[in-house]
Formats: sequence, structure tokens, C-alpha cells
Amino acid sequence: MLKPALSRIAVMVGAAALAAPLATAALAADIYPPSVIALNQKPKGGDVSITYANVPKKGTLAVFESDSQGRLGKTRLGKVALDAGDHRNIRVQLSPMPKQGAKVWAVIEQPDGKPFKNQRSAADRSFKVL
Repeated sequence: MLKPALSRIAVMVGAAALAAPLATAALAADIYPPSVIALNQKPKGGDVSITYANVPKKGTLAVFESDSQGRLGKTRLGKVALDAGDHRNIRVQLSPMPKQGAKVWAVIEQPDGKPFKNQRSAADRSFKVL
């Protein structure tokens, strides 16, 4: 049987080990600016996969169609809620499905629907549906 002092240390070490992944995600959100990476792709089962997103606080990853000039449009095609932190290979269901060759935009949004901003601009990225 462990002595009381050793058992307290074991409990503290175990608690720290369980909390480490949560602390790492929160730290990534604090250190790295809001960002998103999306690559040209063929949808699978109505979903697209966003390669990477870093969200500084709880928010949404949304996919929008382009306007007639190829800029970020107003029609949201799909969204998924994200906790603060680093996320990879995020699946987003799109409806309606854009036509083949269409340019769409992945945007990380704050809870109020406004895009997160990084140092230069909104945290968004365009990609094509193949």
C-alpha cells in the first residue's frame, strides 16, 4: 500500500495526464492565429473534408458558395460546430451540393456568425469541388 504522500502524488500525476490533451488544444488556440486550410477535392457522400482549422474559442466551421466574381458568397452550404483548438480532417455535409468545378469557401466563424480574423484578414480559404 502506498503511503499517503505518495498516493497524493500519484493522483496528481494521473489528473495531469488526463488534462494534458485539453490543455494542449487550449494552448494551440491561444498561440496560433485563427486559420483554415482546405484543398480542392471530390465530395464523398455529400461531405467535404477541411484539412485543418485552428479556432481560438468555440465557433463554427462553415462552407459558403462563391458570388458571381468568385468571392465569398452569402449562401451557407454546410456547417459544423468546433471547440477551441486545433482540428484536422473536419467533415462538413453540404446541401445543396455545388456543381463540379465550383469554387466554395471554408470559413471559421465566431458564435455570432462573424468570421474570426487573423493578422491580415478573415480566417477563410477557397477551394474547388472536383
